[in-house]
Amino acid sequence: MRHKLAQYHLLEDMAMFATTTLHELVPANKIALAVIEGDTLKSVAAIGPRVFMDLSLNWPSINARTVKTKQTQLVNDTRGDPDYFPGDGRDAVTMLSELCVPLIYQDEVLGTINLECREAGRFTEDDKRVAEALAQKIAEAVHRVRGDPAEGKAGGGRGAKNRSTMDNYYGILVAVYGGETVLNRIVHRVALPWKRGKEMVSNLVEKGYLRKEKKSAARYVYRITKQGVEALKTYDDMTEKLGT
Repeated sequence: MRHKLAQYHLLEDMAMFATTTLHELVPANKIALAVIEGDTLKSVAAIGPRVFMDLSLNWPSINARTVKTKQTQLVNDTRGDPDYFPGDGRDAVTMLSELCVPLIYQDEVLGTINLECREAGRFTEDDKRVAEALAQKIAEAVHRVRGDPAEGKAGGGRGAKNRSTMDNYYGILVAVYGGETVLNRIVHRVALPWKRGKEMVSNLVEKGYLRKEKKSAARYVYRITKQGVEALKTYDDMTEKLGT
């Protein structure tokens, strides 16, 4: 997992890989990775209905409690938790289980991984241990891609708005190379519903970097080609030489 996370240079790409990988190990109706900016938790990547975009740490929530206590919160029935915050309000009744894990690097909480399920008592102690083990590696990756704030936010300034076309291509290709299951979750749930993401996937297919295969009448899967692998190697060589 640590080796895979090290392949990602941007927070958004790393977060997508982390959430989809965690979903394979601990299935949930919602999974979100959020990072702290000031007194706010900002969602970076999510699977399932939107959990939240910005969440103030000054207001009661299980996420805020996780950050303040630096402890994993395993809630078997959110109806009995006074801090439960339903996000957009529409799923307040159906999301009955919640597992929220802090992302801690060198004793500093950088954010949270939050899992929710419609069934009460869905998450177990084993799920908690798995999520916490992954959270340690994810926290290291978050620290790496965001950079050290003391150094002028070297890594944190490279947000989605500032990403070049090559950065976007590279993010998708790395996702493909990281595993077809992870790739297709990202492509179908994140890239294709987004207009620019759909265009990028189409361009990668046209360039011969991705191969689109029909799985069923309404389902396609994507696989990386030899040209795509070479594109990854070329990109890595370029960034290494440029020191970026």
